[in-house]
Amino acid sequence: TVSRSSLLRRWYVFALLLNATPASWSQKLDVLPAASLFPDFSADALAHQLSLSRVTDNREWIGAIGLAGPLLQWGEDLQLGAGATVFNRIIKTPGHITVSTMDYRVDFPVDLRLDSLRLRAAFGHVSCHYADDGIEQLGRRSISSVRDYLQFAAAWMVPNGHAYAAGTFNYHNEPVADRRWHLQAGGEVIAFRFGSDVQLYGALDIKIKEDVGWGSTQSYQLGVRLSGSGGRNVRAAFTHRRGFEERGQLYDQRTIMNQVGLFID
Repeated sequence: TVSRSSLLRRWYVFALLLNATPASWSQKLDVLPAASLFPDFSADALAHQLSLSRVTDNREWIGAIGLAGPLLQWGEDLQLGAGATVFNRIIKTPGHITVSTMDYRVDFPVDLRLDSLRLRAAFGHVSCHYADDGIEQLGRRSISSVRDYLQFAAAWMVPNGHAYAAGTFNYHNEPVADRRWHLQAGGEVIAFRFGSDVQLYGALDIKIKEDVGWGSTQSYQLGVRLSGSGGRNVRAAFTHRRGFEERGQLYDQRTIMNQVGLFID
């Protein structure tokens, strides 16, 4: 049997915890914060986005349907986020549209702000597939192209831009199981501002990949960005990309392409 005084003491301690803990948590925890602590990789072909790009060298279009953003923020400097994007490669011929590849990426980053330095740790998945049109009409042979990865990245915020570096360890990597590392570096600079919401910018992204003998993929982008509310931006950009294929099952083939695209980040 528990005495009345013991019960009162327990309720008193419980009331103190209720008065202290929820208040401090509610002051620090923010659900669905408006802006991400970590900057975008604008020139990265695998960045989460909603976009449609025309390849100027042929009749191909590249589309992306995706979204990424912070889910929780603790205080001012720690965020948990999520992102998911489906990438499509489309060939437009008179009277027909051929969808040749359907690839997707999902990841969950944790971001930390240390003054002008941003740190990120993330785990994710990239899976690449030929679509039905790609197999039947283009005569492709389907292979398994899958990566489960851990990524560690750092970004340095500088006046009018940022620079970043990242290392990705593919702990599950098909079809080259024993070559697991991707290294990445890049950045972005705002070259000119038109008022407070329109910017002319330049960006680059370079990846070096162990599974293609440490070959590179290089992306150079020049565009105009319109900043909107809630951290969303609209970009119109020209991208020059060369080196090994970024996604799909042609990862070990070199390509050079120019694209004109519209992006929503």
